[in-house]
Amino acid sequence: MTRRAILFVADGHRDDFLRPDLCPNLAGFAETGRRFHNHTGNFPSATRASAASIATGCWPGTHGLHGNTMGLPGAGGTVIHDVGDPAFVGSLRAAFGRTLKVPTLAERLAPVGGALIASNVSPGAAYFHDPDGHGHVVHRVGSFGPGRCPLGPDEAPIVSHDAAGDMALCDWFCDRMTGEDGSALGVLWLSDPDLSMHADALGSARHLAGVAAADACFGKLRDSVDAMRAAGDDVLLIACSDHGQETVIGHVAIGDELVAAGLKDGPDSTEVAVAPQGGSGLIYLAGDGVGRLDEITAFLTAHPHVGEVFPGAAMRAVGQAEGDGLAIAFSMARDSQENENGVSGRIWVCTSDSKPGKPVGRGSHGGLGRWERHPFLIAGGGRFAPGTNEHGRTRLIDIAPTILRHLGQPRDGMDGLALPHD
Repeated sequence: MTRRAILFVADGHRDDFLRPDLCPNLAGFAETGRRFHNHTGNFPSATRASAASIATGCWPGTHGLHGNTMGLPGAGGTVIHDVGDPAFVGSLRAAFGRTLKVPTLAERLAPVGGALIASNVSPGAAYFHDPDGHGHVVHRVGSFGPGRCPLGPDEAPIVSHDAAGDMALCDWFCDRMTGEDGSALGVLWLSDPDLSMHADALGSARHLAGVAAADACFGKLRDSVDAMRAAGDDVLLIACSDHGQETVIGHVAIGDELVAAGLKDGPDSTEVAVAPQGGSGLIYLAGDGVGRLDEITAFLTAHPHVGEVFPGAAMRAVGQAEGDGLAIAFSMARDSQENENGVSGRIWVCTSDSKPGKPVGRGSHGGLGRWERHPFLIAGGGRFAPGTNEHGRTRLIDIAPTILRHLGQPRDGMDGLALPHD
């Protein structure tokens, strides 16, 4: 009997939208598998750093990918980069001589069956599952095999960035994983419902269509897992999301406000650099900026649209860490009010010229809001007690060690813990 693990990720799917009327396939799996009701996302609750945490079992402060945007040394200080850019893997390596600071599942599993990651979100989120080319990563912008050898269109699909593309990728993934060359680990990461939640109000017809589209893909995948089990494989199936979303109240350009307050030399200066994360932000200090930590912390603490502020070592409380220029993390303010569709949770978002944020009234994420940090998690097979519920706290970083436990592999060096079977 061959042990295998399949991870399904519906990007941005809030736990409270996992209902039988909206997603019957996932809700049915929740009834027959083990559902984790107190599951918690990363800070920032953003896809790219969350993907690296799922891939490594470590907090961003450990694996080194700080958020959806992050600072790298440059221009005499720190320059903010978009982690979603397919070139960012190379930029990170050029800056620090490495990509992630810890091994990924793809690296750990390369000698024992390998990993196949099929993703329809941003290139950065896909590539940081396996930035150093130990397995296969399939993405519409470019797909790679071991050694980061490019894969042609006859080897990997090029799909659209929408619900139809998600299903096309799902079809290909299921065919590949049920074939003779199926990997020990398969990861299928969809663009919906995150894509639909960003494009319209939460609870809108468009958002709910995205939920339904993701659920249809899971139904197809679960049928394939059933076929693998019928063929004799011992398959652990984990279905989850990486974060939720909340409704945008308004926008705050924290970097511009620091300039106006005399705490940053200019809009493009590099001694103080702000990396917006939607519902939060990260601040990098270099040179003259290092001495302004206390003043910037006080400014943020007094700001009416900023929530919690974590300077220096206090960042460890939210999974971040000092180093590589990162000096302060902060969340944006939020409340529990409902939008026009009765969906709870509203957030302010941190913006910049290059990151203008989603429009007011649409969905976004990235901070410490109750619903944006409450993804769903369900496990089935692999000795998980069927039809059970777990109410103890679990985290994104617990997924990787759970997969390694099922596959009989060491899980040393991880911040996370394997999920309880019962």
